[in-house]
Amino acid sequence: MANRLPRECLEEIFHILEYEKSTLHSCLLVNRSWCISVIKFLWKRPFQLVKKPSADIIEIYTSSFSPIVKNYLLSEGINIPLNNSTRIFDYPSFIRGFRFDDLYESTSAWLQEGYEKGRQIRCAVEMFDDLRIVKLVVNELVKLFFSKTRVLESLSLNTQRLVGLIDRRFWSHHPGDIQYTPTSFEEFRSAYGFDDLLQIPNYPGANNCLVYLKKFEYGGDATDGKIMQVLSETSRNLNTLEISFSSWQRRHADPQMMLSLLTAQHGLRRVILRRGGSNCLPILIGGLRTQASSLSYLEFNGADFRVSISLAPVTACVNLQTLVFERCLGLNDDIVEPLAFATFRKLKKFVFRKSIGFRDLRTILAPPSVVPIMGNHITGNIVGTTLIGNPSISSSNRVSSSSEHPLARMIQNTCGSLRDIRLGRKVWNVRRPLGLIARGVGDFPPSSVLSTISLTCPYLVKIETHISREILPQFFILLNTCHHLQQLHISIGTELMDDEQFWKCISRTFPIKLKNLMVVIEGTFWLMVIHWLLGNCRAPLEILQFPRSNCIDDEYLCLITQYAVNLGTLKKLILARRTKVSDEGLRRALIVFESISRSGELITEYEN
Repeated sequence: MANRLPRECLEEIFHILEYEKSTLHSCLLVNRSWCISVIKFLWKRPFQLVKKPSADIIEIYTSSFSPIVKNYLLSEGINIPLNNSTRIFDYPSFIRGFRFDDLYESTSAWLQEGYEKGRQIRCAVEMFDDLRIVKLVVNELVKLFFSKTRVLESLSLNTQRLVGLIDRRFWSHHPGDIQYTPTSFEEFRSAYGFDDLLQIPNYPGANNCLVYLKKFEYGGDATDGKIMQVLSETSRNLNTLEISFSSWQRRHADPQMMLSLLTAQHGLRRVILRRGGSNCLPILIGGLRTQASSLSYLEFNGADFRVSISLAPVTACVNLQTLVFERCLGLNDDIVEPLAFATFRKLKKFVFRKSIGFRDLRTILAPPSVVPIMGNHITGNIVGTTLIGNPSISSSNRVSSSSEHPLARMIQNTCGSLRDIRLGRKVWNVRRPLGLIARGVGDFPPSSVLSTISLTCPYLVKIETHISREILPQFFILLNTCHHLQQLHISIGTELMDDEQFWKCISRTFPIKLKNLMVVIEGTFWLMVIHWLLGNCRAPLEILQFPRSNCIDDEYLCLITQYAVNLGTLKKLILARRTKVSDEGLRRALIVFESISRSGELITEYEN
């Protein structure tokens, strides 16, 4: 039967199994025909199929170097055998994407293994000779990929981790082994850094490959963003652009160079900006207008909005299906206000969590006698931060009232398209900027946001939020109106942790399609809470999660297991990493559950 399948059908099947390394390896051994079809998928992105840097992959690639390259490396003190046996397959020709940091770290592992096995000779004269060798070999490997492959679909030049690695090597020898001066550090960076990445588009065959590039990621301070300006001349068909700023770039990078790549695209669909600073973020956000008709995914992760940054260009991206604000700084009501006028009729997923408002940060830093801290401040997940200073200040003088919250109006304008809303959960004992620590302070979305969700999002499949007594009525209305809800991730305010009526009421109100329930309760809670929660539950739960409840021990687990038997649908239990459950307790519970994990959290995607 295996021999009867056409190769085209086999390749379609193997494409689905592209990241299933063990499965593909088994298929590799079926017969010659399957082997020829499978090998190209195993070597498409080989570094993504290994869990740690792999010297073996580099050894295979270096055997494909031409005699000229081998002789050149030998003259540089790098031993590459000249008489390698011929490989059955031309492995470099199969590559379709790679991450520069994976390539660099695997080459470092290859060199270290060479030192240990005597294949390479360590130079005792040059202090950073290993960095020089790795840099030379990596450059030749990149040239090899471009000369062999016809199409490169994804490329990551994120060097943030590597820059920190080589910088630590410099400072570890200061001031004992080398004399530090600003010039000496710049010379070190020039010799062992990554400025030569600018030469990538000039490598033989690079222009032909980069034309087909679909995904590009850039990060670190190498080339100061100039590589993006260079790529803008060849790679104009990107689907995904991801920029990860380093702390250095947040101050000094030239945003126009990065903007050139963004605006050169014919139909960009995904843009991810990580940690963007005040000098880059406004310009890049403005450039989103050029991709407004095609952009479907936009994410700000750790971005700094603590200057006058307008989100008005985002409102032009009317075809957005996913909008994410994660761990951002300065997202106050003024910044978010333009979203109130957006019409995201195709928006399915909206994430606004773990964001710290600038006004809250100013309140933290101000002396208590000047601005007393009251209400919702220093939050783990802020939705609509409002500075509440002197209690005498009337609500009409605040930045925005909750009844007119811009996020509520944005959600209303989606006209029911949203399926996934994540407003964040409260996180206790989380370290804040400037060394500040927040311990379970007020943290919940405005009631108008939950009211709007209950009225305008009838097809909601997943919601994540914090529950406090102030928004309890709106939350119960939401549960009663969102009949399609399958995932509910909630954190519970301390004032509700021991409230019997709350637990019984919420348990009875769970939608009839609810499958995945996550409850975040910090500290120790009564065993009776399990009774109140599960004893009144009529939803067909399949997954139950207590990701931060370290107090759960064998007694709690035994009670949860009894209710799992009664429910008849519960299959998976997710507990905190530091739970007190014993191995014997797990063994008994696994008689009922299909799996019990202490991973902390599980996200499951269901069909809408």
